[in-house]
Amino acid sequence: MSPTGVLGAGAFESCAGLCHDLPMAKTVIVKLTDDIDGGDADETVQFSLDGTAYEIDVSAANAASLREVLRPYIEKGRVRGGNGARPRAPRSTPPPSPPTLYSKLSDEEKTRFRAWADMATARRISDERVKGWVAAGKP
Repeated sequence: MSPTGVLGAGAFESCAGLCHDLPMAKTVIVKLTDDIDGGDADETVQFSLDGTAYEIDVSAANAASLREVLRPYIEKGRVRGGNGARPRAPRSTPPPSPPTLYSKLSDEEKTRFRAWADMATARRISDERVKGWVAAGKP
């Protein structure tokens, strides 16, 4: 490809097999199938019951039928906020971990420790290993 981004003559000849650097166009067609009768579906209908959210792909006729069956219940029901699914319980955050002996070392001590322990890339360093370094006189 030339610096201007225009393909020159012979550009395709240099690709012996698949040429992954060339732009490719792709069209993806999603065809919905009616979950009730197997025909073509026109839409996805979402609803919930007893705290469980559902969705179903249906034709316009089956969507109208579902809405008609639910109409008396919808008319008498109360609208809740949100999407109708049962709200999740709030997640509690765990208490912070106690500081490790390694985390209490200065940057210079951490460098010396890593050299002594031959642990240049270790991500977790046990307190026992740091205690061994301290017992050795912090070389």
